[in-house]
Order: sequence, then structure tokens, then C-alpha cells
Amino acid sequence: MRWVLVTTGLLLAAFIAFSYTPIRSLVRHKEAESLPTLRASRSTLTNSTVAIGTIKSKVGAEVKVGSQLSGIVARLNVNVGDKVSKGDVLAALDDRNWRARVHVLDAQLNSATAEEEYAENELARNEQLGDLIPRTRLEDARRNLKVKQAAVQQVRASLSEAQTTLGYTLIKAPVSGTIASVSTNQGETIAASLSAPTFVTIIDLDRLEVQAYVDETDIGKVSVGQAVTFRVDAFAGSELPGVVTAIYPKAQLVNNVVNYVVIIDIADRKDLLIRPEMTVHVDFILEQKENVLSIPRNALLREGGRDFVIVRAGDQWKERTVKLGMQTPQRVEIVSGLMAGESIVSDKQAWKHHLESSTDD
Repeated sequence: MRWVLVTTGLLLAAFIAFSYTPIRSLVRHKEAESLPTLRASRSTLTNSTVAIGTIKSKVGAEVKVGSQLSGIVARLNVNVGDKVSKGDVLAALDDRNWRARVHVLDAQLNSATAEEEYAENELARNEQLGDLIPRTRLEDARRNLKVKQAAVQQVRASLSEAQTTLGYTLIKAPVSGTIASVSTNQGETIAASLSAPTFVTIIDLDRLEVQAYVDETDIGKVSVGQAVTFRVDAFAGSELPGVVTAIYPKAQLVNNVVNYVVIIDIADRKDLLIRPEMTVHVDFILEQKENVLSIPRNALLREGGRDFVIVRAGDQWKERTVKLGMQTPQRVEIVSGLMAGESIVSDKQAWKHHLESSTDD
């Protein structure tokens, strides 16, 4: 009887062991099949950085217009936002005093001209008399003509100066653009001293540029002529093209970070009403490779200074050492060790979890 019980127990243990082994193998196989995978493929790999910047006026695109004369503002013709062309009259000063001076000098010029004509005629008569008059009288006539001629030139110069000054009473636009600010009102009295008081500020909105602040770690890969794209915060979803035109040699410290100012010309504003001081985000392509084999960073494993991936080999997964090339925050280039089309585990955390589960079993 005891022999029968022992034999039965041994047979039962063998059956359980035989039944359990295939089940555990099946579980492992299913776990391996559930691993996230991807096929290695070729694509364009781009390493870029984003810099914050602002819209600025180009040199000469923003002009402060003032007055060279003191006086009362008799007329103000513009308001903020008005568009003006070069030569348009922005404002006018009370010009009555200057007009009166021009009239006085004009009369003086007529008088001086008449005196000059009389001196010319007198000299002509004396020259006709010849030896009949004293020589000193002829010389006096010649000297008198020169004096009258000089007087005419002097009055004419004064008149020209007065006419120019009269023209200063009209404040004209030196450039075409949009009125950005008006700092005086009609009827106010202005006093021009060493610096001309500002009447209005004109900005040419067609002459704008981007000033971007690039970190010192990336500035070495930015060059003049480089194409960039940027987004204006005021126009979400619109991406505009630009070209780097200058890099300031002197650094600027922003929040204890060394930055360099990069000037970008706006290639096409796409009919957007861009204004100075708007905030932009500029995308700089620092490095780019086309048709390279790359994988997501999350599919790359590293252990003991060795980079490797998990590659499917038939029904099994095997580690394979790879050599890396260009790297971006999202992807890495595989120079050797992997071929396009091969299937690899795409999530290293899932693979580590799979190994831990297999060890526990």
C-alpha cells in the first residue's frame, strides 16, 4: 500500500512539472511579443534651437521729427497711426514775424538794386567824359559801384537766410512711414535750444528686423546668411521666414546667461501687421543631415560605456552594439550596427521591465 502511495506521488509531481514548464515559456513568449517595437528607417535629422527675440526698427527706420525754431504751434496735421509720405507737412508754426522779415529784406533788396543801377549809370557817364573830369572822380565812381554791388549781395544773402528760416516754420516728414507718437499740441509754445524739441515720431513699418538672443553654447553654429524661421506671439500659428544678417560681437548678460544678439531680416511677413517690440520665437537649424539611419533616444540603451539596441533575431531578442553619429534631443543617428528595416524594441523601460519579470520567474 505504501509503495502505491509513493508511486502515485511521484507521478503526480512529474505531471505538474511537465505541465508548468510550457505554461511559463508561453507567458514569456507573450511578454516578448507585447514589447513595443519599431523598424529602423532613414530620414532627415535636424538639430535646432529656439531663441526668444523682439521686433525692432532698422537703423534709420524710426525718426524723431522736431523744430529748429521757437514759436507757437499754429497747426498740427497728424495723429498717431496716420500714414505720411516724405515731404508731407506735419505741423506749422506761427510764421508772421518771419514773413514780415522776408518782406522787409525784399524791400531792402529792391532799394539796394536801384542804388547799384544808379552807380553803374554814373560810372558809365564818367567814363564817357574821359579826360574832361578829374581822374579821382572816375575812381570814386568805380569804388561806389563796388560798394553798391556788395550791398546788394549782402541783402540778397540775408533774404535767402530769412526765406530758409521761414521754411523751417513748416515741419515736414523726412521719411515715409506711420506716426508712432505725437508729443505736442496745437497752440503750444515750443522753445528750440541746443536740441530740437520732438514733434512727432515716424516709424517705417516696412523696415523692421528681428533681434534674437542666442545662447553662447549655440552661437558657434549660427552664421550670417543662415535661413531661419520665426513665430510672432501676436499671430499664433503663423511661421515666417528670415535670414541672419549680423551677429553682434559683444555679448549681453540676460538672467546671468551669456547671450549674443543676432539680427534677422524678415524675408516675407505674409501680410501680417508686425509692429516694433512684438515678441518672437526664432528657430535656428544648427545641424542637419539627410537620409540617415536614426532611432528615438528611448530605444537606445547604454551600459558600461557601450551603446546598444535590442534587435529581433527570428523568435528571439538580442543585444547589438551600435555606433552613434549626430544626436538631437529626440533622436540619434546610427552609423553602424543596425540596418534599415530591422525591428528593434522602441522602449528601453519596457525591455528592462521584461528582463526583471523573466528573472523573477
